Amino acid sequence: MTASTPLTPTESTARYHSLDLIRGIAVAGILIMNIYAFANIYAYYVNPKALGEPSTIDLITWFFTHIFADQKFYTLFSILFGAGIMLMAERATVNNTPPTGLHYKRMFWLLCFGVLHATFIWYGDILVTYAITGLWVYWFARNTKASTKITVGAILISIMVALMTMFAVFGGDVPEEDMKDMIDMFAPSQDFIAQETTVYTSTYSAQLEHRIDFFTTNLPMMALFFGLFRIGGSMLLGMGLYQLGILTAERSRSFYIKMMILCFIAGFGILAYDSFLLLESNFNMSTTMLSFMSLNSFAAVFVALGYIGLFCLWVKSDKFQSFRKRLEAVGRMAFSNYISQSIICTILFYSHGFGLFAQLDRYQLMLIVAAIFIAQLIWSPWWLSRFRYGPLEWLWRSLSYGKLQPFKRS
Repeated sequence: MTASTPLTPTESTARYHSLDLIRGIAVAGILIMNIYAFANIYAYYVNPKALGEPSTIDLITWFFTHIFADQKFYTLFSILFGAGIMLMAERATVNNTPPTGLHYKRMFWLLCFGVLHATFIWYGDILVTYAITGLWVYWFARNTKASTKITVGAILISIMVALMTMFAVFGGDVPEEDMKDMIDMFAPSQDFIAQETTVYTSTYSAQLEHRIDFFTTNLPMMALFFGLFRIGGSMLLGMGLYQLGILTAERSRSFYIKMMILCFIAGFGILAYDSFLLLESNFNMSTTMLSFMSLNSFAAVFVALGYIGLFCLWVKSDKFQSFRKRLEAVGRMAFSNYISQSIICTILFYSHGFGLFAQLDRYQLMLIVAAIFIAQLIWSPWWLSRFRYGPLEWLWRSLSYGKLQPFKRS
């Protein structure tokens, strides 16, 4: 190939099935947790007793999602995002085409999508943090060993866990006026509950004002701290795992079995201790902070790695291939499916739609998650049988490459 060889998007024939499968499962897993934030105040996400004593089924539902989903699937997405950067850089190198300009165009347009999403649809956007983090993790994509990426990623995650542990343990020494926002996140007052509920049961303009305030207030923390240490560290892990052929299911079955078992033992072991502390303390604020900011955050990395081992084993088997292909289709349209989840849920729960905000129990929310994901399992393969990319994937690619990409299948 010559240096003038154009860089083109990845076609389906050049895709790694394991990356699509893991991404598709992560789309469902992210909605399992996000729906708590769509359907109620933010404290409802982190504390099952934020609104009072929960029913037994609601407490069981919270523990199930806390153990198996919370922070695990955005960790998976971050790992896959890092792998995607490596894949793009790798293909560019093969084609003798400098990938740097393309990468930064992709991050610029992702940032634009994220700002629109956070402002006009849902305050819980993660795309802005991904785009900003993607700007600097790219420095590691070229000319660094896999071991370097994994080591730096592990160090960054460990630094954040250590800092968050110290904050959770010694947070009681901080003056109460400086802790107001943190208290409202974990143990909200009745006034705060009423205030946030009113926002999403009143008018769209009130919601818009709340989203803009939330976005501008939390962006520095999300992008410069959480993005640097937690998301960035996970992306670097993904880069290294891709480089080693682990994410692409190139290792042996015995490798993935050992990986799954060891990571699950570590991750679920930490979560068992975490759950014990929560129950023992009756979900007091300091323990809930320690759980969310430290113990669960650390355990989520191991559980996510265990999931990778499990899902790569599935790719290497011949079991449930038809269902697996549907999940892969969801993964190939992850961007479109992620945004469509936000649109569907805000219509369901906010005042400009069906107004179900703060109306449903946790187990009922899981039924909505199942219904949405079943629809995506049906819609995604149908769409990809007619079009090359999901609608937002196509738009993002076209903007990044500076020209309209082929869309319809011939």
